[in-house]
Amino acid sequence: MADQTAQQQVPILAALAQATRLEILARVAGAGAKGVAAGDIGRSIRCPASTLSFHLKELSRTGILEARPRGRFIIYSVQRDALDGLARFIAGLAGVEPAPRARKPPAARSAGRRAARDRAQLSMFGD
Repeated sequence: MADQTAQQQVPILAALAQATRLEILARVAGAGAKGVAAGDIGRSIRCPASTLSFHLKELSRTGILEARPRGRFIIYSVQRDALDGLARFIAGLAGVEPAPRARKPPAARSAGRRAARDRAQLSMFGD
């Protein structure tokens, strides 16, 4: 196990070593690629706004979550690459080689995001 790889995982492991952050991650991961608004996260895990803000900042800082503004809201989604890297690291510690994750070509990924964004914009106006 490369020392550099281990050093890259330390901040992620530290961020996840807290029960509230694991609840947040589970809630955001459950929302899928579309993500979830910060207020919805707070309501679902019953977390005060100031506490939630701190935890979201820490998870975003490590690269586990992505925050994107959408109007008045901040939408959070999981950064799958960061979690995949963590899973590979932990599997390596256990002596297990994880199966490679099948990925769409970059053009297909961006087209899917555009289509989802377009659908979200249309649904906002009731179309």
